Amino acid sequence: MSNPAASGTHAVYLELRRRFADGDFAPAERLTETTLAQELGVSRTPVREALGRLLADGLVVPAARGGAVVAALDSDEVRHIYRLRASLEGLAAAEAAKRQASGLIAPVEMRAIGDAADAVERAIELGDAKRSAQANLAFHRAIGRTAANPFLEDALHRVWDRIAVATVSNLSDPVWAARAVAEHRAIFQNIADGDENAARAAAEQHINDAALIYEAAQARR
Repeated sequence: MSNPAASGTHAVYLELRRRFADGDFAPAERLTETTLAQELGVSRTPVREALGRLLADGLVVPAARGGAVVAALDSDEVRHIYRLRASLEGLAAAEAAKRQASGLIAPVEMRAIGDAADAVERAIELGDAKRSAQANLAFHRAIGRTAANPFLEDALHRVWDRIAVATVSNLSDPVWAARAVAEHRAIFQNIADGDENAARAAAEQHINDAALIYEAAQARR
């Protein structure tokens, strides 16, 4: 970008979005301009401006003493966002399968989805919930890219960032983690087969199952 200040703000914003997606921040965690500026090696100005963008994204809310607090979803919001995610992920899988059936997906793109599914399984075998969540996101992102709809992909990114903490929580459960691997394989196979309806159904069921696991975990707290 030609404006250095704007470029700095954008870089800080992208780094903070990455941290949200990776599950680095906990719900209600306070984010201060000073601490973030020190961590990122920048002045407070780009951090303040980046936090303003995150506020607009709904990822943070203003803190009483300055800075921001990571937005926490209540039980109703969790149900709403998972319902939205199921629809979006179902559409992405269906569009990917449709493109596959039409011969529009290069073999390397299909391999990327399969490799991402393998990476999730390997991370789960290591017992690292956070790494598993990062690999899980890479799998879903691969499908989002293959759907070739930039508006759909943008909507998915906004949802993924809001529920990163839920993903880490779910993949801490070994039973769900093993089940997620099997469901990923089913989604991938339906896309590879070019079966639009089956891909949509498998993707939607996977997200609905994840929602139930997370809600049950929250109820036990």
